[in-house]
Amino acid sequence: MDIHWVDVFATGPLSGNPLAVVTGDDLPPTHRMQAVAGEIGLSETVFAVRGDTPRLRIFTPVAEIPLAGHPLVGAAWVLARLGWIGAEGLLQAPGGEIPVRTDAQGATMTRAAPRARGHEDPSVMAACIGGRVIGACPIWDAGLPQVMAQVASLDDLAPDYAAITARGTSMGWAGVSAFVLDDDGDGTARAEVRHFAGPIGIREDPVTGSAAGALGAALLARGGPAGDGLRLTIRQGRHVGRDGLIDVAVDAGAHGPAAVHVGGAVVPVMTGTIGPEALRG
Repeated sequence: MDIHWVDVFATGPLSGNPLAVVTGDDLPPTHRMQAVAGEIGLSETVFAVRGDTPRLRIFTPVAEIPLAGHPLVGAAWVLARLGWIGAEGLLQAPGGEIPVRTDAQGATMTRAAPRARGHEDPSVMAACIGGRVIGACPIWDAGLPQVMAQVASLDDLAPDYAAITARGTSMGWAGVSAFVLDDDGDGTARAEVRHFAGPIGIREDPVTGSAAGALGAALLARGGPAGDGLRLTIRQGRHVGRDGLIDVAVDAGAHGPAAVHVGGAVVPVMTGTIGPEALRG
């Protein structure tokens, strides 16, 4: 199988969130895909097989996940360059069929109907991330259940990774986004984020698409602009040396967020081949 290494939500070469997209005509056994993802060691590795709607499997170094933002955005861009999809297309992930749009610079995925999943205890979240939490901590699912925790400062956080992993595993969420918000009004906002996803094997993710969509939904639901929805620009990755930018648009429905569009730039890094010995058995 071929491997395509790209940086997703990049601000330039060797920025954003790196992703491996492995392509071929057939998928290896699940345990071999997991082993390859662990060997590669990136936050996510995508395996894709050709079809009228290309089929994807997504793995962190320790677990398969049904859906995630940066794997879908990066895979869409790679598969469009390979001619598997056009400028607009569909990708089939375990978590559902995802519409995508691509151009020369990057790609955008659309996740319909993000869902509210309740709230976390702010005092518990403050202890987990090691910082002062402002207000409620809603859980939103725009691909994976994620906790949104507004904080006073990102620079002063001292995350307890074991506590985050234990709490998320017991409560059924995949990660927590600590964010600071700059609300420009008139339907737009900017935020900076740090994301900790110990329950799925990622201590601090460089740039997180599904959580960006969840944050957009959470902000719209808590009283953001109605009618035209919300446009949100997210900066993430500064604290791990991987500056990235995510563009989020949230459509407003009659009863809250109706759809989330998550996109950004994709920069190619390298291509290669995974030998058959690594994929067999």
